[in-house]
Amino acid sequence: MHVNGATHVMTGDPSAATLATFYAMGVRNFDYRGAFESLYRQATVPRPEGLQDGGCPGQCVGQRPNLAQYLGSHYAANDVCHCWGGAAETLEDSVADYSLGQWAKALGRTKEAAELSARGEYWRNVFNPATGYTQARNVDGSWVTPFDPASDRGFAQGSAAAYTWMVPQDVSGLASAMGGKATAAARLDGFFHDTGGNWQLEGGGPLKYDPTNEPDIHAPWLYNELGQPWKTQETVRQLAETVYTTGPSGLPGNDDLGTMSAWYVFAALGVYPRTPGSGELLLSSPLFPKAVVRSGSGAVLTITASGAGKYIQDVRRGGHPQRDWKLDPSFVRSGGTLDFRLSPTPTGWGG
Repeated sequence: MHVNGATHVMTGDPSAATLATFYAMGVRNFDYRGAFESLYRQATVPRPEGLQDGGCPGQCVGQRPNLAQYLGSHYAANDVCHCWGGAAETLEDSVADYSLGQWAKALGRTKEAAELSARGEYWRNVFNPATGYTQARNVDGSWVTPFDPASDRGFAQGSAAAYTWMVPQDVSGLASAMGGKATAAARLDGFFHDTGGNWQLEGGGPLKYDPTNEPDIHAPWLYNELGQPWKTQETVRQLAETVYTTGPSGLPGNDDLGTMSAWYVFAALGVYPRTPGSGELLLSSPLFPKAVVRSGSGAVLTITASGAGKYIQDVRRGGHPQRDWKLDPSFVRSGGTLDFRLSPTPTGWGG
C-alpha cells in the first residue's frame, strides 16, 4: 500500500522481503507472527487472482502469479506465469522465499524455514549454464529463445545481463555457477567498465550497469563476497561522486519511493544491507568524517572516518579490529561505533 492505495506489485513479493528484513534488524513493534503467517500463506496457497492478467505488464494483480505452476516447476514459466517476466519473477520470489525462510528460522518455525530456504535456491532453475546468464524458461522446461543478454525478454525493466546479478542471498552460489569467484569478479569488472577499462556507470546500454533501477543496484557491493572488497570501495565511491549530483536532476533515475536516495545514504555511511531477510551489513568507505544514526528502538550507530582516500585501511568496531567485510546483525540492532581509517590506494583489508 502507498497513500492508502493498492500498488499491487511489479514483480515478486517485496512485502515478504521487506518485513523479514525489518524483523532481522530488530523491529518488533508490529504483529510479526501474524504478518509471517499471512505472508507464508501468500507464498504457499495459490489464489485465483494469480491467474489474472489485469495490469500486466506493470502492476499485475496477483502478488504470487500462477503460484501453483511455480510450486510445481520451481520457476515461473514465461509462457504461463501471468507475470511481467518469468525469469524476473523467479529471481524475485527466490529472494522473498529466502527472506521468509530466515524469518521462520528466527521464529522457531523449523519446518517452514527448511521449506522456504530450499525455495530460496530456485534462482538456479533459470540460470542457463550454456549462456552463463539468467534466462526465461517455458512451462515444458525449454529455454526461451532466441536469447540475447541485452534483451528484456522474460524480465521487467531490465536486461538479462543486469538481472543475472540479482542473487544477493547466494552470491557464492552464483559465482560458482559462473565458474568461480575470480571469473565472476572479472565479469563484474566488465559490467562496470568499457573494453578499455574506463568507468561506464550510466548510459552504457543494456549490457552494462544501470544505476537508475532496482534489479542491479546492489551489484557494486558484490565484490566484497567475491574476495575483492577494494573494488566495492572504489565502485561505490565512483557512483556516489559522479552519478549522484546536487540539484533537481541529482538522482540517476526515478526515486521509486526513496530507493535511489536510500542507496546514496547507505553509500555515504559506508554500510549496505547484505541481503533481504538478514540484519548483516556490508562495508565500504564512508564519505563523511562522522555520522550518527539513531534508530526507533533507541540504538545509536556512530560511524567515523579519518585519513584521505576511498579505500579502507582498517576498521575498528567498538575499539576492536573489524577484519571482515560484513557486520553481524547485532550492530544494527544494538548500535555501536565503527571507526574507519582510509587510504588513497587499495589495501588488503577484508580480502
